[in-house]
Amino acid sequence: MAIIKIIPSKGSLKKIIDYVLNKEKTDEKIISGKDCLPESSVEIMNATKSLYNKTDGRSYYHIIQSFQPGEVAPEIAHEIGKELAEKQFKGYEVVIATHIDKEHLHNHFVVNSVSFEDGRKLYSSEQYLRELKRESNRICKERGLSVIEKQDARNRYSMAEYKMAEKGMSLWKEQLRAAINEAKENSGTIFDMKDYLKENFNIDMKIQNKNLSFLHPEKQKYCRGSKLGNDYTKDGMFEYFDRDPEQRGAADKQVPKDREVNTGRDKVNNTTAGLNKVGFGIEGIVKKVARDIEKEKIRVDKFKKQKDKAKEKYKAKEKYMGRDRERGRERER
Repeated sequence: MAIIKIIPSKGSLKKIIDYVLNKEKTDEKIISGKDCLPESSVEIMNATKSLYNKTDGRSYYHIIQSFQPGEVAPEIAHEIGKELAEKQFKGYEVVIATHIDKEHLHNHFVVNSVSFEDGRKLYSSEQYLRELKRESNRICKERGLSVIEKQDARNRYSMAEYKMAEKGMSLWKEQLRAAINEAKENSGTIFDMKDYLKENFNIDMKIQNKNLSFLHPEKQKYCRGSKLGNDYTKDGMFEYFDRDPEQRGAADKQVPKDREVNTGRDKVNNTTAGLNKVGFGIEGIVKKVARDIEKEKIRVDKFKKQKDKAKEKYKAKEKYMGRDRERGRERER
């Protein structure tokens, strides 16, 4: 399994390449150049920019391809990186280095922003990133590695939320989720839900062209529904309201014209008391988070052991190959 991250930069080519080629993080056998030599890549890339008079703006793209701990050997990870560079960056100079200093192996790519073939600048977009991830998954799958399938995250929790829940602190996003869940169960349309949220919980909701956003009464910035989970996006909400009431599990709930729905709660206007009733009961999520954290610790420990074994195997192989090279030199003498 490989995770891709892309970072466009106007920074110094020398600094990023010095970092990528740092011998404390990698080894010369897992360093390569596509259409350039790694040791002279800074000069070559700058010469390309000068040739086409494109020395301003973005200087390079820094791409990181991270592998699951213990899943792949350094040489294989590097071969995957080289193949990805050949497929995705035709006409651009690229430095590829596999770093082995972390728990997970990861490839660093430094891609020149200007093509040596025609001077065209490389531009990244969401579509381009999707293509890059798709190609990375294809190569990994061919080599028997796991790939990341698109997840349908009904509820999406950030690491900060996990940590807050572990400490027993209230989660404002969980408050939003709980309030939205109640609102949609007691509303006939998305517009009814918007009014219900405002009247009962003092939560403002924006219906935008592609998104839904919610404003917690104690926050100053809106939170996109996608940050809460797929069920809270505009598509997720319209899909919910397109179902029959029986399918929603709300056949017995009818929304009166005045939207005064009896939910067993006192009506609350322009106050956070309504949120206090639904949002601070986080015992369930705290228990879930504790279980998730424990599972993650076990997983990390397991992969750490696998990584250590892989490292030892790699060192033993290097030692053996070093002896062979030394014997070869002696014979040549």
